[in-house]
Amino acid sequence: MEEEEIPIRPRDQLLRDTFTPAEGLLFCTILLTAVTSTWFADPRSFWVLGVFIIAGCSSLGIVKIHERTHPFFIDALWTRFWLLSAPAWLIALQFTAGVRQDPLSQFEIEKQLYLTIAEVNHWFPVSTATNTTWIFVLGFGAIYIVAMNLFIVPKSRSFFERILPWLCLNAVLAAMLGYLQKALGLKSPLFTAGTGQSDFFAFFPYDGHWAAFALLWSSTCIAMALLTTRYEDGPDFVKSVGSWYLTGATILGATGFFIQARWPAAILLITFSSMLLMLSIHFLVSSKDPNRISIALCSSIVSIITFAGGIFRAFQIDEYAQSASSLRRAAIEMFRDSPLFGWGVDSFSQLLPFYADDTLLGSRHDRATSDILQVLAEVGILGSLPFCILVAYLTIRYFRSQHDMQLTNHMLLGCVGCIICACFDAPFMSPAVSLSFFIIFFSALRWANLSRHRVDEADNKPDLIVHESFRSVPFYTKKYDEKFK
Repeated sequence: MEEEEIPIRPRDQLLRDTFTPAEGLLFCTILLTAVTSTWFADPRSFWVLGVFIIAGCSSLGIVKIHERTHPFFIDALWTRFWLLSAPAWLIALQFTAGVRQDPLSQFEIEKQLYLTIAEVNHWFPVSTATNTTWIFVLGFGAIYIVAMNLFIVPKSRSFFERILPWLCLNAVLAAMLGYLQKALGLKSPLFTAGTGQSDFFAFFPYDGHWAAFALLWSSTCIAMALLTTRYEDGPDFVKSVGSWYLTGATILGATGFFIQARWPAAILLITFSSMLLMLSIHFLVSSKDPNRISIALCSSIVSIITFAGGIFRAFQIDEYAQSASSLRRAAIEMFRDSPLFGWGVDSFSQLLPFYADDTLLGSRHDRATSDILQVLAEVGILGSLPFCILVAYLTIRYFRSQHDMQLTNHMLLGCVGCIICACFDAPFMSPAVSLSFFIIFFSALRWANLSRHRVDEADNKPDLIVHESFRSVPFYTKKYDEKFK
């Protein structure tokens, strides 16, 4: 169903679309953290994670300011905040409780120290105590909480119509930097020493992370391009900002041809092809644009080319495939030995030597080449369940509402592509990908929530009218016999 604007008076529209202090602070926080994570994309940068921790702490202040300055009634604000942020707090609590059980212990043979796995109680949390893990836990928890505020604070769709263009522009500029690096044949990202590996793009040390990042924002760009076609008073698509969104999406999607990581590149190209196909169908079926035939034809041709490229990349020979398969098997074995709470956050690289086969010995691997398996191995079923329940609940709640919001559907499609990528790679290791995923996920659902409610009813419960038998206050039901002199 098409999003419908409820006619309101100009004064009410100004009240709805003007930023409150909380919305202004959230706008700046999201923009700052998004730019920081994109242009300083080292997954293990302590100062970048520190920026997120500071931003996460400021989220409490943003919610408090939102409570004091919001022009409409809000029901259960803090209850919603704590329930939505519970998965992040539970992971931190699990890590803290598991510090008492370190599975690694040392023993000495001929004055040489060796590590072994000690006996632990797997009915309770376990953590491999390292000096840097707590920064990783708090940093990624803060990423989630910062993005989560997008589901609470914005009071109108105008907020997203203002911030999403800036975030899309940020992603496109990063892609153009990546193209420049490829054209110049640089051996490392600009202004950095690099990792010694050639599989980088822009400031992302691993181009598989970039693929997931580009997948999310190319889907968002096409979603925004399609949104502009639904404005009744808008200009022709070629002359509107929608054409710029489509150009940005193409710049992002085409990076899949230059990425070395096989599965991330294939998923990026196939997802981008699917989004272009949706755009072509929209112009052929629903649009009255005078250039709809040429736009649909060009989009279809590019869609076919990118789909063919995605299929080719999926069947391409990958020299790293055997190692990736061995890492996934090791993660599965780790999960089988500790299915409830796992071995602790960031424990995969510590325990891999005890589970790796002979092909992996002598080399260090931090990720299991599958975020899904790595999360199960490190935090177990009980650790990953809160996030899964929350994401599933919010998604099912949206689809059960029977309000078919096209922008929401298109943005959620990008999130689905990123989750599929997480089955074959480790995109969520990157703070930029994690932040982008939650920004798009919560923005899409908040957009739908604001679209199906009146401006002053999005965050409060409706007044219920019940039968007189359930009323506790007596009232007069007989006919009034009024006499007038």
